[in-house]
Amino acid sequence: MNKKLISAVLFGILILTGVCVNASDTGIKKEAGFISLNASKTKEIEPNIARVTFAVENTAETAQKAASANNEISSKIINALKELTTEQTDVIKTNNFSVRPVYTTTSSGKRTIKNYSAVNSVVVETKDTTKIAKLIDTAIANGANRTEGLYYSYENDESLCNAMYPELLKELKAQADSIAKAAGSSVEGIKHINASCSTDMAVSNGRFYAKAMLADGAVETAEVSTPVEAGKVKIRVYVNADFYLK
Repeated sequence: MNKKLISAVLFGILILTGVCVNASDTGIKKEAGFISLNASKTKEIEPNIARVTFAVENTAETAQKAASANNEISSKIINALKELTTEQTDVIKTNNFSVRPVYTTTSSGKRTIKNYSAVNSVVVETKDTTKIAKLIDTAIANGANRTEGLYYSYENDESLCNAMYPELLKELKAQADSIAKAAGSSVEGIKHINASCSTDMAVSNGRFYAKAMLADGAVETAEVSTPVEAGKVKIRVYVNADFYLK
């Protein structure tokens, strides 16, 4: 191949190379790098709502008698609780009513129905957490056998969450700046933010029983209010943010 032909080929290659470079410059730019960070914060606060469930359980020789007696006791409890609550802030409802046979086994091994058991649950939800002890005492005094659950929570109005979001985002921005600087770069902007807020419930695992159930032949003493401690509930805020790098 002579020198003129070689020169022409090289010139053509240079022209093609130049076209490719120009196309790269005017096409879609490569996506900027980014840092993805997340953080969470927890704050303990006083609960502003409480929920307690009272159980009424009784037995009778027939299902109808068991149900009738249970309804009478439950109605008495509900009426007494209404004296301590208000329709605007409190809720009282009946839940999980059931009637079932109670079996026994004879000496010959035969399984027969001994009697019938009726169980009814009355649920009370109140925004006045200071009166939970009084509600428990009143329910038990009017026939409730026990409580089956006491929960405290916080009715979130978003104000606490909204106040905590900026704090977390500021912390993440500081972290992103530090990481970017160590990598010889800097933060240019925010690509994506994801945030959430939740409330943990405070649960009382203890059960409160009517005095008659504590011991056979128990002697009635002076009325003492049921000791109840609400404790604290936790507000949890989570933020994930992606920061663009220059």
